[in-house]
Amino acid sequence: MAKESYLIVVCGIVRKNPGIIICQRKKKPYEGCWEFPGGKLEKEETKRQCLNRELFEELNIRVSIDRFLNVVSHNYNGINIHLFCYLCSYLRGNIRLTEHQSFEVIRYSECLRFKLLAGNVKIVRKLKLLKFIN
Repeated sequence: MAKESYLIVVCGIVRKNPGIIICQRKKKPYEGCWEFPGGKLEKEETKRQCLNRELFEELNIRVSIDRFLNVVSHNYNGINIHLFCYLCSYLRGNIRLTEHQSFEVIRYSECLRFKLLAGNVKIVRKLKLLKFIN
């Protein structure tokens, strides 16, 4: 039996007044789709370290990681992703995009109006935290 391969990915629902940050991908295969910012876990790195690193590398921001929210799994073209989601608060830094083509600060209740990646849609539907996050 083949060993199951998967990637651990961490994302943040980053609260920044008046809402939360979502980012639009510029790289294929999901170019133009929106996602919560984050990235892949590297060896010897905790999930919180990964999220802090990714948010700084990709958006030039520092955050407070307030709490773990949930984890979802999704298969993207044969690659199993385990997506760990954290609620974060923006602390500082002028947003400067390095991996995305654009970003928006939106109300959490508006998330499904955007073409989100499937794993992110699962997060939105699973959390049901509209009042908590907004």
